[in-house]
Amino acid sequence: MKKSTQIAARIDFPLLIAVVITVSFGIIMIGSAGGREISLSHLSLGPIMRKQLLGLIIGLVFMLIITFLSKELLNFATVPAYLFMLLLLVAVLLIGVGSGTEGEEGVRRWIPFFGGYTLQPSEFAKFFLVLVLARFCEARSERINYFPNLLLYMLLVGIPLFLILKEPDLSTTIVVFSIAAVILFASGLDWKYIVLALVIGGAAIYIIYSDAYNPSGPRILSEYQATRIWAFFEPEKYAQNYAYQTLKSQYAISSGGLTGVGLSNSSGMIPVPMTDFIFGILGEELGFFGCSVYFLLLAFIVWRILYIGMHSKDLYGKLVCAGTATWIALQSAIHIGVNTAILPNTGIPLPFMSYGMSSLLSSLIGIGMVLQVNASTKRQDLLLAVSDRDTVRFSL
Repeated sequence: MKKSTQIAARIDFPLLIAVVITVSFGIIMIGSAGGREISLSHLSLGPIMRKQLLGLIIGLVFMLIITFLSKELLNFATVPAYLFMLLLLVAVLLIGVGSGTEGEEGVRRWIPFFGGYTLQPSEFAKFFLVLVLARFCEARSERINYFPNLLLYMLLVGIPLFLILKEPDLSTTIVVFSIAAVILFASGLDWKYIVLALVIGGAAIYIIYSDAYNPSGPRILSEYQATRIWAFFEPEKYAQNYAYQTLKSQYAISSGGLTGVGLSNSSGMIPVPMTDFIFGILGEELGFFGCSVYFLLLAFIVWRILYIGMHSKDLYGKLVCAGTATWIALQSAIHIGVNTAILPNTGIPLPFMSYGMSSLLSSLIGIGMVLQVNASTKRQDLLLAVSDRDTVRFSL
């Protein structure tokens, strides 16, 4: 009994409960949007909701397993994890399949799996890189600004970024790049490199914009990526194709008002709303109040991750939490920005809410790494307390 109590004390239940509530909230919205499987008066688990619930259960199992892994074991797994990630990313370019969406010919992001399921390697690359980069920076914490170390860091990040961009998956590329940038910054990166990165980032944005409007056609971007940029600046011109979903999402959110039209009462104007436009359905069916509930849950999850990171005893734990918080917050911001026409249309799931096994599992595993940091911190506190107690006894 005492041992089980000590194990339970190492779990950060506020974070765990908040994540489970958010995913459960997402399952309800997915059922309401995807198959009209739910209403205020009747709750039934249709096939879409059952699949997402299965993802939650599997994700929780992985999350709890990772929570109680030792840091030494995670360090040992760093190199195999990185190589496995690259293997998956290469495999998706060789045998991957696309979504079949019009205008996305040649896009490959999923690997066929058994039972009709598919795997999206770029989603899992996020937590693999958090693990690898946090370990890399901790091992070189005293010389992180040593130029050869920075070159090696850029190589570690650049290879998976290139493979993800080749799918192509620009939104995930942005998220992964941002995760890597924040982890490096949190490791103590010199300000001269930060200024240089900002200059390069600004130049990259200008180059991408110029490439989209290149008179002879885009050379860096694919045709559909360039068209989505055009649709962002001229949505009315592309209202029937590339800007269609974004405009419909805007209309749906505005029609929801304060309290929404109710579960399963959406107009159905958003095509395939369960994934990249679930926030639009949330705004339409549950209105401003429903969106506020999600914002509060998300804010609490991100704050709790940062709180655990600030109380970590080592740099590794701080970097894992910094990277994971960046991942969850930025991905949410991009998804909501697309749904509200603040950003160009790019497909990216809303963390813990959107339909998709790969996105859900990767997010839950990421939370598992944060819980492992918390459990490791609590374990060190317990060992320190026992050591202090024994020291007092010995002195007496």
